[in-house]
Amino acid sequence: MRKILWLTALCTLLTVGCNNSNNVEQKDETTVDSLEIAQQDSIQKAEAEAKLNEEREAAEQQKRDEEAEQFCRQFSIEDLLDLLEHYGGAKVVQNGGLTFIYEDEIESTDGDVGEDRVVYGREIEKGDKKDFGYNLISTSKHSCYYELNLDTSTNPYLYFANKDDADSFYDRGANHKPFEYEGKTYYINNNNGVLYIDTQYDEDSFETHYCLYPPELDDGFYKIKIDVWM
Repeated sequence: MRKILWLTALCTLLTVGCNNSNNVEQKDETTVDSLEIAQQDSIQKAEAEAKLNEEREAAEQQKRDEEAEQFCRQFSIEDLLDLLEHYGGAKVVQNGGLTFIYEDEIESTDGDVGEDRVVYGREIEKGDKKDFGYNLISTSKHSCYYELNLDTSTNPYLYFANKDDADSFYDRGANHKPFEYEGKTYYINNNNGVLYIDTQYDEDSFETHYCLYPPELDDGFYKIKIDVWM
């Protein structure tokens, strides 16, 4: 009888032990499953947030590109003349169309004339320092900038990141009608592809103030060289 009771008790203990062991294993499995689900949820949320940020950045970039393209297509000979005459005080700078990028100067030594460079741009960032000036980084397909170099002479340049923008500006200049600026009437005379910005000297002659040369590719930008006639 005692032997039977002892065996019964032993069986009961074994059963309880097995049940406890199964419960522990089930809890461990549940914990692992919960962790995996939480990790997957976290990954999915991170991926969704990253995708949302990418879409937001793409939309903002598209908006900047569209605004920059519109600016380039509206930038006029009158705007350029204002820059040539007043650069930092030009309306296109004052109203935020172009912003100040940098100014750099090489001081005169041993009697040499120093040099000064000023740049205003749109969708342009200042990069690494060069011996004179800085590398410029385009942040849009339609970025542009105006560069003025001053030493013994005045040397302005107009740069466009997009060839179509450069060609459009030049073509509009070539077909420009006479216009008024600061009390003077200016004429654009096309001579073998070079645009002369003139005022009328007398009935049969003109006085040239600036010359614009056709766009040419220069270090990733389409450059319009401008001669200043004194």
